[in-house]
Amino acid sequence: MEPREQRLVILLADISGYTRFMVQNHLSAIHGQLVINALIETLLREVDIPLQLQEIEGDAVFLYATHPGDDRSWQAVLVEVRAKLLRFFDVFVEGMVTLQESTLCKCGICAHADEMALKIIVHTGRAVFHSIGGRQQVSGADVILAHRLLKNSVPGHEYLLMSEPAYRDLGAQMGLVFAAGSESYDEFGTVATYVHRMSETTEQRRDSFYAKEPAELASRGREYAALTLLPSLTAAVDQLRRPSSDAGWLKRVGFALTITVASPLLFAVLRFMTPRKLLAQRAARAAANARANG
Repeated sequence: MEPREQRLVILLADISGYTRFMVQNHLSAIHGQLVINALIETLLREVDIPLQLQEIEGDAVFLYATHPGDDRSWQAVLVEVRAKLLRFFDVFVEGMVTLQESTLCKCGICAHADEMALKIIVHTGRAVFHSIGGRQQVSGADVILAHRLLKNSVPGHEYLLMSEPAYRDLGAQMGLVFAAGSESYDEFGTVATYVHRMSETTEQRRDSFYAKEPAELASRGREYAALTLLPSLTAAVDQLRRPSSDAGWLKRVGFALTITVASPLLFAVLRFMTPRKLLAQRAARAAANARANG
């Protein structure tokens, strides 16, 4: 593949808040990867054209959408990307809620699952598309800048941050309240940013999830159970080969065997239990709202 430069939207979805729990003990670190795998899967299920997956970078997902060649089609791409940005936050909240309701685990990750959050960085610019070892790569100054923006001065961990070009292309038409700011990086100087705090609407997203019809809510619970099985087995193998913390071989093998043997049983339990817990929580929230409203 000959290198070519192309305009694009760069999107980095980063899961924050779990790292400090990963160091509590070896098993939390290992199980933490299973949790992250499941949450990343919920995001990836929403990825379709025009967005493309470039790479999974630990607890972050690197996506992009390219300019199709004419301005009219480009505007259509931007419309679809705008809708996806909000959808990512919706499905993340749904995934977190389902995780909290379904887990039987008391490790550091699961006990503090509600403290994990999603931040999304968006930048528009140009990138060089090329191939190394048969795998397409996306590189260039704008790709570097997007990754630099992951490290910023915005307090909290649940927000949508756009560079000024991304705000012009996407944010200004989203109907959200953005706060103007700036970041400074040695290689780029001062970079104008626009931030919308998603934490202000997280509870609304939670309410919307529980407001779904009972049949749909139960179906979401069963889907989550199915989603946990394959990532659990894959993560067991990954942790055996490349543990996320310094666990000894005996502990790593023991955990991998436990996950492999227990996963089918866990799947059956979660498939039965999760829909029922979600429906019970739905009823409890409805009763609480009824009492609050008189």
